[in-house]
Amino acid sequence: MELDQLKNIWQKEQSPRKEDKQMLSLLGKRSNNPIARMKRNLFSELIAIIILYGSMIVYYAYAFHGTMSEVSWFLVAIAVFFITYYYRKNKLLNEMECVACHVKSNLQRQVRTLEKYVQFYLIAGTALGPLTILFFGWVFYIKLPKKTPSVFYPAPGTYPWWESGLAWVGLLVVCTILVYYLNVWYVRKLYGKHVQKLKELLAEMDEG
Repeated sequence: MELDQLKNIWQKEQSPRKEDKQMLSLLGKRSNNPIARMKRNLFSELIAIIILYGSMIVYYAYAFHGTMSEVSWFLVAIAVFFITYYYRKNKLLNEMECVACHVKSNLQRQVRTLEKYVQFYLIAGTALGPLTILFFGWVFYIKLPKKTPSVFYPAPGTYPWWESGLAWVGLLVVCTILVYYLNVWYVRKLYGKHVQKLKELLAEMDEG
Protein backbone atom coordinates (compact mmCIF):
# COMPACT_ATOMS: atom_id res chain seq x y z
CA MET A 1 0.00 0.00 0.00
CA GLU A 2 1.44 3.40 -0.96
CA LEU A 3 0.72 4.98 2.44
CA ASP A 4 2.45 2.13 4.30
CA GLN A 5 5.45 2.45 2.02
CA LEU A 6 5.71 6.17 2.68
CA LYS A 7 5.37 5.71 6.45
CA ASN A 8 8.10 3.05 6.51
CA ILE A 9 10.45 5.23 4.51
CA TRP A 10 9.79 8.21 6.76
CA GLN A 11 10.56 6.27 9.93
CA LYS A 12 13.89 4.80 8.78
CA GLU A 13 16.98 6.63 10.00
CA GLN A 14 19.89 4.68 8.52
CA SER A 15 20.23 6.60 5.23
CA PRO A 16 17.86 9.59 5.22
CA ARG A 17 18.92 11.00 1.87
CA LYS A 18 18.26 7.71 0.11
CA GLU A 19 14.89 7.31 1.83
CA ASP A 20 13.95 10.90 1.03
CA LYS A 21 14.52 10.14 -2.63
CA GLN A 22 12.42 7.00 -2.39
CA MET A 23 9.57 8.91 -0.77
CA LEU A 24 9.55 11.67 -3.34
CA SER A 25 9.84 9.08 -6.07
CA LEU A 26 6.57 7.61 -4.83
CA LEU A 27 4.98 11.06 -4.68
CA GLY A 28 6.20 11.82 -8.17
CA LYS A 29 4.85 8.69 -9.82
CA ARG A 30 2.40 9.44 -12.61
CA SER A 31 -0.50 7.64 -11.01
CA ASN A 32 -3.38 8.69 -8.80
CA ASN A 33 -1.20 10.37 -6.20
CA PRO A 34 -2.40 13.86 -5.14
CA ILE A 35 0.43 15.88 -6.71
CA ALA A 36 0.21 14.22 -10.11
CA ARG A 37 -3.57 14.61 -10.21
CA MET A 38 -3.41 18.29 -9.30
CA LYS A 39 -0.84 18.89 -12.03
CA ARG A 40 -3.09 17.23 -14.60
CA ASN A 41 -6.10 19.23 -13.42
CA LEU A 42 -4.11 22.46 -13.54
CA PHE A 43 -2.90 21.75 -17.07
CA SER A 44 -6.45 20.94 -18.19
CA GLU A 45 -7.61 24.28 -16.80
CA LEU A 46 -4.83 26.09 -18.66
CA ILE A 47 -5.85 24.51 -21.98
CA ALA A 48 -9.50 25.42 -21.35
CA ILE A 49 -8.56 29.02 -20.53
CA ILE A 50 -6.45 29.36 -23.67
CA ILE A 51 -9.19 27.97 -25.92
CA LEU A 52 -12.24 29.65 -24.36
CA TYR A 53 -10.75 33.00 -23.44
CA GLY A 54 -8.64 33.15 -26.59
CA SER A 55 -11.66 32.71 -28.83
CA MET A 56 -13.72 35.28 -26.87
CA ILE A 57 -10.87 37.79 -26.88
CA VAL A 58 -10.56 37.57 -30.65
CA TYR A 59 -14.33 37.71 -31.12
CA TYR A 60 -14.92 40.84 -29.04
CA ALA A 61 -11.85 42.53 -30.50
CA TYR A 62 -13.37 42.47 -34.00
CA ALA A 63 -17.12 42.04 -33.50
CA PHE A 64 -19.48 45.02 -33.46
CA HIS A 65 -16.92 47.00 -35.48
CA GLY A 66 -14.53 47.01 -32.54
CA THR A 67 -16.90 48.91 -30.25
CA MET A 68 -16.73 46.15 -27.60
CA SER A 69 -12.95 45.99 -27.39
CA GLU A 70 -13.14 46.74 -23.66
CA VAL A 71 -14.50 43.23 -23.20
CA SER A 72 -11.42 41.80 -24.89
CA TRP A 73 -9.12 43.70 -22.55
CA PHE A 74 -11.15 42.56 -19.56
CA LEU A 75 -10.79 38.95 -20.67
CA VAL A 76 -7.08 39.45 -21.36
CA ALA A 77 -6.62 40.64 -17.77
CA ILE A 78 -8.39 37.55 -16.42
CA ALA A 79 -6.35 35.26 -18.69
CA VAL A 80 -3.06 36.88 -17.61
CA PHE A 81 -4.08 36.46 -13.97
CA PHE A 82 -4.83 32.78 -14.45
CA ILE A 83 -1.67 32.08 -16.44
CA THR A 84 0.41 33.73 -13.69
CA TYR A 85 -1.42 31.63 -11.12
CA TYR A 86 -0.83 28.52 -13.25
CA TYR A 87 2.89 29.22 -13.52
CA ARG A 88 3.40 29.74 -9.78
CA LYS A 89 1.25 26.80 -8.73
CA ASN A 90 2.76 24.46 -11.30
CA LYS A 91 6.23 25.50 -10.12
CA LEU A 92 5.26 24.67 -6.54
CA LEU A 93 3.88 21.26 -7.53
CA ASN A 94 7.09 20.50 -9.44
CA GLU A 95 9.13 21.45 -6.37
CA MET A 96 7.06 19.05 -4.28
CA GLU A 97 8.32 16.23 -6.50
CA CYS A 98 11.96 17.30 -6.12
CA VAL A 99 14.16 14.32 -5.21
CA ALA A 100 17.02 16.50 -3.95
CA CYS A 101 15.07 18.24 -1.17
CA HIS A 102 14.77 17.59 2.55
CA VAL A 103 11.49 15.75 2.43
CA LYS A 104 9.68 16.36 5.70
CA SER A 105 10.37 20.05 6.29
CA ASN A 106 9.95 21.06 2.66
CA LEU A 107 6.86 18.97 2.04
CA GLN A 108 5.08 20.31 5.12
CA ARG A 109 5.89 23.90 4.16
CA GLN A 110 4.90 23.33 0.54
CA VAL A 111 1.57 21.76 1.49
CA ARG A 112 0.76 24.84 3.58
CA THR A 113 1.69 27.09 0.66
CA LEU A 114 -0.39 24.97 -1.71
CA GLU A 115 -3.37 25.25 0.63
CA LYS A 116 -3.03 29.05 0.52
CA TYR A 117 -3.00 28.93 -3.29
CA VAL A 118 -6.22 26.91 -3.28
CA GLN A 119 -7.91 29.28 -0.81
CA PHE A 120 -6.85 32.29 -2.86
CA TYR A 121 -8.20 30.63 -6.01
CA LEU A 122 -11.56 30.11 -4.30
CA ILE A 123 -11.76 33.75 -3.17
CA ALA A 124 -10.60 35.17 -6.52
CA GLY A 125 -12.98 32.93 -8.48
CA THR A 126 -15.90 33.98 -6.29
CA ALA A 127 -15.06 37.69 -6.59
CA LEU A 128 -14.89 37.35 -10.36
CA GLY A 129 -18.65 36.65 -10.55
CA PRO A 130 -19.96 40.01 -9.26
CA LEU A 131 -17.03 41.84 -10.85
CA THR A 132 -18.01 40.44 -14.24
CA ILE A 133 -21.64 41.46 -13.75
CA LEU A 134 -20.63 45.01 -12.87
CA PHE A 135 -18.26 45.24 -15.82
CA PHE A 136 -20.75 43.98 -18.38
CA GLY A 137 -23.49 46.11 -16.83
CA TRP A 138 -21.31 49.17 -17.37
CA VAL A 139 -20.38 48.14 -20.92
CA PHE A 140 -24.01 47.52 -21.91
CA TYR A 141 -25.05 50.85 -20.42
CA ILE A 142 -22.35 52.77 -22.27
CA LYS A 143 -22.23 50.89 -25.56
CA LEU A 144 -25.66 49.52 -26.36
CA PRO A 145 -28.59 51.63 -27.58
CA LYS A 146 -30.93 52.68 -24.79
CA LYS A 147 -34.00 50.47 -24.59
CA THR A 148 -37.10 50.56 -22.44
CA PRO A 149 -36.16 51.78 -18.96
CA SER A 150 -35.83 49.08 -16.33
CA VAL A 151 -35.03 48.98 -12.64
CA PHE A 152 -31.40 48.22 -13.59
CA TYR A 153 -31.17 51.02 -16.16
CA PRO A 154 -33.72 53.59 -15.00
CA ALA A 155 -34.56 56.68 -17.02
CA PRO A 156 -35.08 59.97 -15.17
CA GLY A 157 -38.38 59.90 -13.31
CA THR A 158 -39.01 56.18 -13.71
CA TYR A 159 -37.42 54.43 -10.71
CA PRO A 160 -36.02 56.02 -7.53
CA TRP A 161 -32.26 55.65 -7.12
CA TRP A 162 -32.60 53.47 -4.01
CA GLU A 163 -34.82 50.97 -5.82
CA SER A 164 -32.33 50.67 -8.66
CA GLY A 165 -29.49 50.36 -6.13
CA LEU A 166 -31.29 47.59 -4.24
CA ALA A 167 -31.90 45.72 -7.50
CA TRP A 168 -28.19 45.76 -8.32
CA VAL A 169 -27.17 44.82 -4.79
CA GLY A 170 -29.67 41.95 -4.76
CA LEU A 171 -28.39 40.68 -8.11
CA LEU A 172 -24.77 40.83 -6.93
CA VAL A 173 -25.52 39.10 -3.63
CA VAL A 174 -27.41 36.25 -5.29
CA CYS A 175 -24.68 35.87 -7.92
CA THR A 176 -21.91 35.88 -5.30
CA ILE A 177 -23.63 33.19 -3.22
CA LEU A 178 -24.23 30.95 -6.22
CA VAL A 179 -20.70 31.42 -7.56
CA TYR A 180 -19.22 30.79 -4.12
CA TYR A 181 -20.89 27.42 -3.65
CA LEU A 182 -20.15 26.43 -7.22
CA ASN A 183 -16.49 27.35 -6.67
CA VAL A 184 -16.36 25.45 -3.38
CA TRP A 185 -17.43 22.30 -5.22
CA TYR A 186 -15.18 22.98 -8.22
CA VAL A 187 -12.02 23.87 -6.27
CA ARG A 188 -12.47 20.98 -3.87
CA LYS A 189 -12.93 18.53 -6.75
CA LEU A 190 -9.82 19.69 -8.60
CA TYR A 191 -7.48 20.61 -5.74
CA GLY A 192 -8.98 20.75 -2.25
CA LYS A 193 -9.48 17.04 -1.70
CA HIS A 194 -5.95 16.31 -2.93
CA VAL A 195 -4.44 18.89 -0.58
CA GLN A 196 -6.42 17.32 2.25
CA LYS A 197 -5.09 13.90 1.30
CA LEU A 198 -1.52 15.20 1.48
CA LYS A 199 -2.19 16.72 4.91
CA GLU A 200 -3.67 13.46 6.16
CA LEU A 201 -0.67 11.59 4.78
CA LEU A 202 1.75 13.84 6.64
CA ALA A 203 -0.29 13.57 9.84
CA GLU A 204 -0.36 9.77 9.67
CA MET A 205 3.40 9.66 9.08
CA ASP A 206 4.02 11.82 12.15
CA GLU A 207 1.80 9.55 14.23
CA GLY A 208 3.52 6.40 13.04
